Amino acid sequence: MSEVFVSYSRHQGDWVWGRLVPVLKAGGAEVLIDRERFEAGRGLVGQMDAAQDQADRQLLVLSDDYLGSDYCRHELDRAIAKDPDFSRGITIPVMRYACMLPDCLTKPDPLRLDLQDDSQPEPWAKLLAACAAELGADVPHWLAVRDRIMRFLERGQSVNLVVNGQVRWRTLLDHLRAEHFPELALVNLDKGSTARRRGLILEILNQLGHRPTLPDEPDDLAEFDRLIGTGPRASVALTHFDQVVARPQYGIDLFAALRYLMMDARKLVLLVQSRTPFLGLLPRDHPLSEIDIKTVELRGVQ
Repeated sequence: MSEVFVSYSRHQGDWVWGRLVPVLKAGGAEVLIDRERFEAGRGLVGQMDAAQDQADRQLLVLSDDYLGSDYCRHELDRAIAKDPDFSRGITIPVMRYACMLPDCLTKPDPLRLDLQDDSQPEPWAKLLAACAAELGADVPHWLAVRDRIMRFLERGQSVNLVVNGQVRWRTLLDHLRAEHFPELALVNLDKGSTARRRGLILEILNQLGHRPTLPDEPDDLAEFDRLIGTGPRASVALTHFDQVVARPQYGIDLFAALRYLMMDARKLVLLVQSRTPFLGLLPRDHPLSEIDIKTVELRGVQ
């Protein structure tokens, strides 16, 4: 895992935190950055230097604001000193906005990545490669998928994330939970404990913070309905949902209960990850086939 120190101006903070850092982390890089690493009451410059010295990559987000900041210039000078002729690939200049560059960035003539328009996949691909990170998908597409999922979940709308190819979808869910939806419970249908209906219900309730004594079937669904229905609206991510095809033991009543909580009571929002589209996994007359669920496709690089 590469350790990447991100040097940036606070004026570009929204872009750095909303787009750059999530992509680097999802690609497998460890990001060393002020907002996560620096502690109150300790010297700022000392903490900057310590974080910078720990990294094996130095990522410079360049703009007029950056070059006009004494702190940023301090980090720039230290990054350049580690590899003055840019022969080792340690320092990665990223042009966020056009600006007049100092000689230390022009005379060695390093390849500068142009992300002024960050909708283009090629500069992102070069950036990830330079940071020893890999998403398995074009970065603009990955970010667009994230943003669509966020919009649906914020509106209380259930979503089917359909994954195609070898793409890092798990880190996308990790990012959504860590940064945007900490209340999102994660339930993995690949786990042995979820193979039976009772185990699945218990896993959902446990991940939502409940520790029930669950009665036997069919009264288990009454307790499930009570616990979900009496609290605030719950959000649950069900991963590897393709498993439902081979699990008739879940029973039609479980899915009817889920539909009620989602559609009628409005107490449950699902983020369903699968390889096959949601409706393709269910018979036409299945209770869940009647729910309103939005499909978002995450495509791997061909």
